[in-house]
Amino acid sequence: MKPSTSMLAVAVAVAAAALSACAQTAPNWESRFGDAARQAVASQVIDPAAPSRNLGPTRTDGKAASGAMKGYADSFGYAVKEAKQPEIAITPAATGR
Repeated sequence: MKPSTSMLAVAVAVAAAALSACAQTAPNWESRFGDAARQAVASQVIDPAAPSRNLGPTRTDGKAASGAMKGYADSFGYAVKEAKQPEIAITPAATGR
């Protein structure tokens, strides 16, 4: 059985289609995707090493914070309401009898 020319053409077409599936679709178009955005962000950073020197938030006790808030309020001429302790009332639970 000798393969015909049309059969050979179909085989070549199938082989070409199969090999084209392995071809790279976007050669170098996407290799630099996002470079402009990354460059714009980098140009807006004043000190790139700042996070390494960050020691975290400073800590303040409650009395110092309260005094600072009172002094701030006094400087603008309004009073700070003093915090009241919540009143807890314990009542016997109603029984369903």
